[in-house]
Amino acid sequence: MLVTIDRILRKISPALHAFLKSNFRKVRKKINPKLSKDEFRDLLETKLKLRKGDVVFVHSSMRNLYLKFSKQEILSVLLEIVGEEGTVMFPCWQFNVRAEDYLRDHDIVFDINQSPSAVGRIPEDLRHDPLAVRSFHPTNSIVAKGKYAALLMAGHEDGIYPCGSQSPWGKMLAFDAKVIGIGVSVNSLTFVHAVEDEMKDDFPIKARKDEVYTCKCIDRQGEIRLIRTLVASTAIGHRDVYGFFRKYISRDVYRDVPVKGMHFFSFDAVPVFDALKDLARKNQTIYKFT
Repeated sequence: MLVTIDRILRKISPALHAFLKSNFRKVRKKINPKLSKDEFRDLLETKLKLRKGDVVFVHSSMRNLYLKFSKQEILSVLLEIVGEEGTVMFPCWQFNVRAEDYLRDHDIVFDINQSPSAVGRIPEDLRHDPLAVRSFHPTNSIVAKGKYAALLMAGHEDGIYPCGSQSPWGKMLAFDAKVIGIGVSVNSLTFVHAVEDEMKDDFPIKARKDEVYTCKCIDRQGEIRLIRTLVASTAIGHRDVYGFFRKYISRDVYRDVPVKGMHFFSFDAVPVFDALKDLARKNQTIYKFT
């Protein structure tokens, strides 16, 4: 219900929606108790089930976290938990508008060394880490640090499907990866598009536009390269990942963890990927389900 009201208000009056959301967030920060660093670490390990050696894809929102410790320490806690054998990944694309609008409005659409993240403070901080690796993709760049970062990021630009088998989403399935949310619910999830890009025309809704965009990008050596990619179809603009997961995804693999007025989630990538694929074959998707 709240998701529906939020969506309707955003459509009717974006300015009023932004104003109310900002003030609601300020009120929540004042009235909700804050997490200590020890509580945060315990939450990651006991509730979100992070372990040494994990490959983990992280969605995050600093605005929705109420912490007693510096938000800049979140990344270090994550890296400490997964350890030297693990890998941490974050979305790191450089725009927050529709991809086709961004691509049409820019000559050079992506500079792997210079384009800042538009999807959060943590990935932007990680982007500046000399040990981090960023994938070379004009619309869906990912940044990672850890043992398998280079392997997971390599070749993202090789296919026209941004979340296909050559992407970090496709590759992380081989590592039994986890996907977690810190300060966000699964409504922020990008992993769902990996199923769409694997199934392609077999997916029951047209998830990608037909046009293939050729994008000028600047690689690590400062050279211009032409990268081809598809973009999302307008048919997938309205979705309810949270409702879909609550109805269809087993609690054995998906953990929705509200804590002190904040959203957290965690799930095992392989069984959720398989479940989403099986459900899509039955015409049940995050865009339409009964």
